[in-house]
This record gives sequence, structure tokens and C-alpha cells, in this order.
Amino acid sequence: VGDPKEMFEVFVDYINTECGGIRGRMLDLGYTEANLLPPDVEASRNQACLAMTEDFNAVIIMNSSGFQGSANVCIVEDQETAFISTQGQTEEFMERGDGRLISLSMTLEESLRFMAGDLIESGALDGKSIGVAAPNTPGQAEAVEEGLVKVLRDAGFDPVFDVIDCAGGTICSGGVPQSVTNMVDAEVDVFFNVMNILTAPGYIAEMVNQGYEPGDVQFYASDFNSQTSELVSGQIVNNVDAGNLYNGAIIIDFRTTGEYREEGYEPNPFAAVCNEVYTANSPTGAAHDWTDEGDSAYGMVGSVCSIVRIAARAIYDAGDSPTVADIQAALANLGPVDNNALAPASIQPGKTQSADVIQTLDFSFPCTLPLPFTRAVGDSICITGRGDFRTVPR
Repeated sequence: VGDPKEMFEVFVDYINTECGGIRGRMLDLGYTEANLLPPDVEASRNQACLAMTEDFNAVIIMNSSGFQGSANVCIVEDQETAFISTQGQTEEFMERGDGRLISLSMTLEESLRFMAGDLIESGALDGKSIGVAAPNTPGQAEAVEEGLVKVLRDAGFDPVFDVIDCAGGTICSGGVPQSVTNMVDAEVDVFFNVMNILTAPGYIAEMVNQGYEPGDVQFYASDFNSQTSELVSGQIVNNVDAGNLYNGAIIIDFRTTGEYREEGYEPNPFAAVCNEVYTANSPTGAAHDWTDEGDSAYGMVGSVCSIVRIAARAIYDAGDSPTVADIQAALANLGPVDNNALAPASIQPGKTQSADVIQTLDFSFPCTLPLPFTRAVGDSICITGRGDFRTVPR
């Protein structure tokens, strides 16, 4: 999604050149990569942790593209280093981070708990047969069981709950056919999608293979594994039959996906100024516009910008000659923070996941609204919010 590495470099360089650093101190930006695909995903992520903490001696680590698994604990617990991530984290990881783990999303359990609570209260699940299939990515199956399955069971439901095997990677296919058979046998007509970008398409395609047809099942999702993102959930429609089955999915989350489709929409001031700065200072001449069809790089600029701003505010608030502990304390006490959507968000002691509101969103395929996220004509999907924002329960 654009060039996130260059985006981080542009904003850090801007602070150094235009602002003279922070309180006269220059920022030094390091960079490492981690593998996305098997067989060594977890090992690669943990190597990245050590590269940043031991080799580069980072004070704050930043990531905009979903850094998952046990390497998060390597950063914030083992290496006692602050980490700012867009990725939702488990409550266990947040607790073990002792205020050093910052997330622009809700915790994984919260995203599921708020979704389940909303649906239970509304009566949408009454009389339904419910299915859940969770990946065994470290910490995720446990989060699904605690944040979703337990909540459903406590409310009197008896969901089918399967854990599918990721074999240490990001494509979770182990046991998928049997899991779908379990859903068929239980006549599941409500399914919670908690799978990742590479797993959900295959699972839902297998549901089609085993006889599910459009209208047979209502899908629900939160931002667990970034299913609020059109880039992520849009991969489901690589199989058109799977896309037709998933059409009408309901998402409950804090994000404002698809708001640019509203009549008269203009980017909010934060997203606009972040992209102005990036465009003016990109060494490669990169420029992204919110109207670029099929390109969410404009949004990625805003996400990177918000992460760098949070880091910069913490360094500034820590004073003229801060220790690492001073910066970490400032980071956990920022109060209200800006994000790409300018939705209410805050960071405070005991709550270093920033989102403070949720709304209802709808997944549509095919999409006939303006400016859909597209790969080809006819493959368009839309996620649009209803604007029914409410404060998340704490």
C-alpha cells in the first residue's frame, strides 16, 4: 500500500529538518523487515525484534502493516521497548507490555466483546446457530475464545468453535474442510469471520464448495485481523462465489472505512496535512490522492503520520533530557490522540489501545457506489459505515 518505509522516512526527516528535531535532539530512524509467508514467519518476526532492540537499540519501534504474534512480547516484555502498532493486540500482550505496547486499534478481545455484546443486546442472534473458526496464530485463538465464544456462551448460545492450523505461518488451512463440515452439520446460519487476509478467502470458498449459498448464512466481523479494511476483506471476492456468499456481512468496529463515499466528502484536516507534507517531501516524487480508485495509499500515509506523531509527542513530553523510562511514561499518558479518521481516541495509563468509539459497517459485493476499492471491473467491494457511533464500554 504505497511505500510505508519511505513514508516513515519522510515524516522523521521532516521533524529533523523543519523542526530541528525534538527539543534540539535529532531522530535516528532504523529499519528491518520480517517475512510474511512460511516457513519461518515467527522466527523472522523475533529476529526483527532483536534487530531493532539489540542491534539498533531503538527507544520506540513503529509498524503500520500488522506485526503479529509472539514477537510483540519480545519487544515490549523481553526487551522492555515501546512499540506503536496499528494491529489489535491481545489483552495478555497489553498487560505484559506494562504500558509499553501502544495500539491504534482496540484489543483483540475488545473488538470481539463489543461486537458480540452489541449483537446479543439487539436480538440479532436469537434463534440462530452460530459458528466461529479461529486461527492458531499465537494469542489469537485464545483471544477469540475469551472475547467472543465465552461471551456467547455466557449469554446462553452454544456456538460451534473450531481452531484451524496455521502451521506457524499466515495461511491457515489445516483442518478447514472438516471445520466447514462441522458448520454444515450444525446448520450454522451465523458465522463470525475472525480470520486473516490470507485465510478467510479459502475458508469461505470451502463453505461454497460444501453447499452454502447466498442467504444461507449471515457473516459478522470486527477489526479482528483487519477485516474492516477493504484491502483485507476484498480478497474474499477473488472467488466470485465466495464474494456472493459474504455479501451483506455486518462489521462492528471503530474504523470509518468507506466514509469517502458520502456525498460532499472531503478528507479531514489531519489526513490532508499528512498527505500534503508527504507529497512535498517524498524523495521519489510519490503523491497519493483520496480519489485514486483502487489505491488506499492515501490512507496509509495518514496511518504512518499518526504513528510518528504519537512517538514525537511522547518524546517531546518526556522533557529536555529524557531517559527511556521518561519517554515510556509520557507515551502512556498522552491523553487524546489524532488518528487517520479523527475518530475519538486516547492513550492513558491502563488503556494504551486508543479507540474510544464503535459504529456499524456493511460489506457489499458487487459495489455500485462511487470510488470502490477495485482490482478489476466487476470485482468491486464496498465497506460503508452507518454513522451510528457509540462510546465503547470500559
